[in-house]
Amino acid sequence: MTNPMDPGTAENLADLDDVLTWREASTSGAAIDAALAAARQMSPGLTSLLVGAERVILTGAGSSYYLARVAAAVMREETGRVAIAVPLSELILRPFGVLGAAGSGRQPVIVVSRSGSTSEAVDVAERMRAASHPVIGVTCRADSPLARLSDVALISPAGDEAAIVMTRSFASMLAMLLRVIARGARDATLAADLDRLPDRWPEAVAAAQVGRALGAVDRSRVVILGGGPAAGIAAEWGLKLTETSQVATDAYEPLEFRHGPISVCQPGVLVVGLVGGPGASDEARVVREAAALGADTWLIGREAGDIATARGATSTIGQGLHPSARAPLLVYPAHALALSLALTRGRDPDAPRHLGQVVILEPA
Repeated sequence: MTNPMDPGTAENLADLDDVLTWREASTSGAAIDAALAAARQMSPGLTSLLVGAERVILTGAGSSYYLARVAAAVMREETGRVAIAVPLSELILRPFGVLGAAGSGRQPVIVVSRSGSTSEAVDVAERMRAASHPVIGVTCRADSPLARLSDVALISPAGDEAAIVMTRSFASMLAMLLRVIARGARDATLAADLDRLPDRWPEAVAAAQVGRALGAVDRSRVVILGGGPAAGIAAEWGLKLTETSQVATDAYEPLEFRHGPISVCQPGVLVVGLVGGPGASDEARVVREAAALGADTWLIGREAGDIATARGATSTIGQGLHPSARAPLLVYPAHALALSLALTRGRDPDAPRHLGQVVILEPA
């Protein structure tokens, strides 16, 4: 593979420390810690509401939607509840397709929005309340419209940020929501391991250094592979890369990558594998196949065995942790890769084109 540690990359590695988005992303460990503490203080009534529901809907836009996808997958796996994640726009434009024949029943709706002011998030909260669906808001701003409209508001105390793209807000809101979900899990392992995340933050930092180096080499395309809860994390990686560097990106379930998309593998392409849950060995094999076809690869596993036969760059995050508990730690390496690659490609990571921090839609 291309050597990311070539001395010519040193200038780019230093420049990244001058990027506001990177500095805020680098405080994600403390934001996760504060979010977990806030989740532990939540009323048991919220757990009863979620556990007692026949179905739970999780929704957001952009990064918040991918966060919802992660949380929905964990909820299904750990609580046995039916949980679906949809974009906010689906609840506005096609509500029957989401709520279905049970639309008149009370279905908890978890609305995720960093600012709590995104037009679609506020619209959905208002519509769901009007239809008597309990609204659980997940946000970083306690004074936001979403927080005021929610029956229960989950506020990430240290998650808010000035950057346009989401960094510590994503990791902290995800940790907070997963900790709430873990209260209703079939066993206590997930909750206990989430509470260990602040002590495991150095593993994310070590992986981020690999990402910084890999991003110092330009790429024609980046592919991120992740299954189960990691599928939403893979999609978030793709969005971060697209927003900041405008590199062509794709996110796939690992074994699905074989069914056509693997044809993109060639020199100049980077394939990242997020493995570490059930089927990790099968998923790692796909990354090895990509390397054999000429792509550079970065395999991020949970156990040493996950990366033992890797042919490219490797990182280990969350050894011994519940597979879903490590999810909030998997985001920081994405920021390192995306922001470093943005500098390599001559982009300003703090001012991604066509984007603002909050999407406010004017009435049609």
